[in-house]
Amino acid sequence: MKASVKPFFVVAALLWAIACSHGAKPPAAIVPERAAPRAAAATLSPESAQIARWAAEVAPSKRVYVARIFSNGQAHRLGFRTLELSDATYDGANAWLLMESRTIGTIVLAESLYVAKSTGMPLYRVAHTPDSQIDTRYTPDSVVTTFSGDSGGARVALPDEAGLVGNIYWLEPVLATLPLAPGWKGSATTLFVGPHDHARVVMQMEVMGQDSVEVPDGTYDCWAMNLQVGETQEHLWVRKSDRVLIKQDTPVAGIAGAKVQLLLAAGQTKPAEGK
Repeated sequence: MKASVKPFFVVAALLWAIACSHGAKPPAAIVPERAAPRAAAATLSPESAQIARWAAEVAPSKRVYVARIFSNGQAHRLGFRTLELSDATYDGANAWLLMESRTIGTIVLAESLYVAKSTGMPLYRVAHTPDSQIDTRYTPDSVVTTFSGDSGGARVALPDEAGLVGNIYWLEPVLATLPLAPGWKGSATTLFVGPHDHARVVMQMEVMGQDSVEVPDGTYDCWAMNLQVGETQEHLWVRKSDRVLIKQDTPVAGIAGAKVQLLLAAGQTKPAEGK
């Protein structure tokens, strides 16, 4: 690697690392003034019914992706990303456990999310970095997030809201349950919480067209989708046969024309899949 590239590569790697949990900038206009508490709803809202349906229809899975950064016509490998959905229990109840991890050299960043199988509601989320930890606990009337690490700690308590998803990664296993077709649109809402600010972030999904994408396991017909997360627009390619995400492009904030690309790694497609 040329010496002139190293500073950029290091910065890019750090940007990808801190983007764990999609640090998309949330528009200030969507900070909630009043939330709709779970306990206050006598009947399920459309949003609550939607997340309950998703939780009932997703299935265990595990995918590994190679991450690269593209800028000025050059591509550099950042590391690997793994997303796994498995059966679990949380506080004695049946749950889904969604684990997302990113490996950059010797650095591992990880995030885990427990989701109630019966309702689709998030129960507990924890994110780890080398020098900090973020814990979020969801109750029928509150969302409490605790920040701890080398730079100090903080605790943020917010009213809970019906129909939230725990993080953006939950949408990936959900893709397999969606009726994707030309012109299809959908949305979900998550809660961004920082030590000093917070916001409801609406994630808008839309099928923009069709494309053919080559990955190490072969070439597949895909739905080309846009995912708008706050002020960030990501591009997704979802395999038509099983609606697995096989490619994703995310712009790098502050570096014009740069993007981080995730590509499904070799050995991630069984013979019966992708046909």
